[in-house]
Amino acid sequence: MYQRPIHVLFLAERNSSRSILAEALLNRLGAGRFEAWSAGVSPAVAVSPYAIALLHRINYNMQMLVPKSVEAFGAEDAPEIDFVFRLSHHLPQGRLPEFKGNPRIVDWFLPDPEDVMGSPAMIATAYADLFGALCSRIETLTQMSPAFLAGDAAEARLERMGEAYIRLAA
Repeated sequence: MYQRPIHVLFLAERNSSRSILAEALLNRLGAGRFEAWSAGVSPAVAVSPYAIALLHRINYNMQMLVPKSVEAFGAEDAPEIDFVFRLSHHLPQGRLPEFKGNPRIVDWFLPDPEDVMGSPAMIATAYADLFGALCSRIETLTQMSPAFLAGDAAEARLERMGEAYIRLAA
């Protein structure tokens, strides 16, 4: 059982969209029970303006949300991590640091909205789809009891949540 908030790290390639949104959502929806961070293997210079726009719509304080390197979470002063959620298929195994806390690794692969080419409306739709998928998964995560999350069945249940990403046609 956890004696502190459950520590979660969301990983993506650039830490500018998917992982940033996931960090913000879990810190909002799981406030007090969870503490979330995000990082990237090759961090972007800035957070995506589309992600910023979504977070402004939910009145999220953007002050602490900046792209960070995953290497910071392998440092001596890094927090102990309980769960690492990989949001990208393209994270190289060999380039990930050894995390403190022996975290459970969960794959929630989601399309990167930054890969969408098209009009600003098409790109905004891709971000809205991502935001909806993350909200659903993270809301479910926050409803799980600490006892369940500490148990053996948690990792398999969380993995199943990430098995399929269904996008409805517009």
